[in-house]
Amino acid sequence: MNITSLVVFALLAQAAQASVDAKSRAQALLREGTQLYEEGGYPDALTKFEQAYALYPSPKLLFNMAKTARALGRPVDAIEAFERFLAEATDVPPEMVESAKRSVAELSLNVGSLMIDCGTAGAEISVDGKRIGLAPIMKLLRVVPGNHQVTATHPSALPAVENVVVAAGTAQTVGLRLRPFAQAAVAAPIMPAYPMPAPAPTFPAQGAYPAAPTFAVQGAYPATAPAAAGRGWWLGRKWTWVAAGSAVVFAGGAIVAGLAMESKFDELKKSCGKAARVNWTGCGSSDYSSLDARKNTANVFWGLTAAAAVTTGVLFYFEGRPVTVVPMAGEARGMIAEVRY
Repeated sequence: MNITSLVVFALLAQAAQASVDAKSRAQALLREGTQLYEEGGYPDALTKFEQAYALYPSPKLLFNMAKTARALGRPVDAIEAFERFLAEATDVPPEMVESAKRSVAELSLNVGSLMIDCGTAGAEISVDGKRIGLAPIMKLLRVVPGNHQVTATHPSALPAVENVVVAAGTAQTVGLRLRPFAQAAVAAPIMPAYPMPAPAPTFPAQGAYPAAPTFAVQGAYPATAPAAAGRGWWLGRKWTWVAAGSAVVFAGGAIVAGLAMESKFDELKKSCGKAARVNWTGCGSSDYSSLDARKNTANVFWGLTAAAAVTTGVLFYFEGRPVTVVPMAGEARGMIAEVRY
């Protein structure tokens, strides 16, 4: 026996031992998954079956995976696993085969199908974000009933997206037409980022007078002019803030006059005795006049405060707003015009 034969036999022995170890680990995972399935732990059971199949791809494990997917309410995954089981299983009991066929027939009544029609060969097809494969897709794709989004992408074309509603037991055809980048550029010319306003008409100068002012055609410009750089809402409202400052000053005067009146009232109560609290018979007319003057002063200031506050509100609304002047009398520039806020 030569050295080459020894190497071959050694490799075969190692492969056989690795296969035995993988099968034993897969059987342990199968037992764990079966126990979880019987206890109702379907998600963990499916994980165990998938791990066992990765170690030792026995078609019998596909039957367990299909039953677990069905218990989890995933009919599409269950049908695919049952069909793989029927295609790959050879030495399984006939009752398992009949059970798988019956399950496929029952589950097919609760799912729909999609036929993808994409004219761009090599385009990547996705359904609800899950990659399906490259076009052309020649088989029906099973989906659960409801809304689905089908997408086709290709490096040389714009993506195509179609939304489709699939009912149980029905098949829908989805057409996806990708537009090459060159064709899309011709069909959709590049537009400027911001629309340019139409040029405003001008009026010729007359005689020795300077050129007539230019009026904007109504509707040619936005209704609201963009604010100048660095201009906040507090700028451009001079008279608004004058009125607001006047309101503050008048309010201060009213408060001072009111305090003075209160002070005079307390002074009269002390100096005129108890009579001041009833009919002021113990005080002189000059005392009454002084008290009335302070009261009237306070009332006047409060009235001015209210007027200034109202004026502030009106000016705040109107002052600084753009004015649109629309000529209405042809060459009579500005003589007859409509002014709008």
